[in-house]
Amino acid sequence: MSDNISADVFEILLSHAENKPDSIDAATNLSEAGIDSLAMVEIIFDLEEKFDITIPNPDEIEGLDANFETAGDVVKAVETLLADKA
Repeated sequence: MSDNISADVFEILLSHAENKPDSIDAATNLSEAGIDSLAMVEIIFDLEEKFDITIPNPDEIEGLDANFETAGDVVKAVETLLADKA
């Protein structure tokens, strides 16, 4: 994972985390951090704006076969979409 992309994604996730953990890393479970489906919609909008990408349903992203369960899943999706865009 690119450190800059990861840091930006983790910052966005943390800003929407209901349970306000001290930090978020790749292994952080989104539901345990208090990120529900409504927060995820807001996060997706923030990520699309930040990285100038469009995030489809996670199962529509080639090479990504899981839903967004962890912060690492979100980072992987963003990195995949940025690579496809390049």
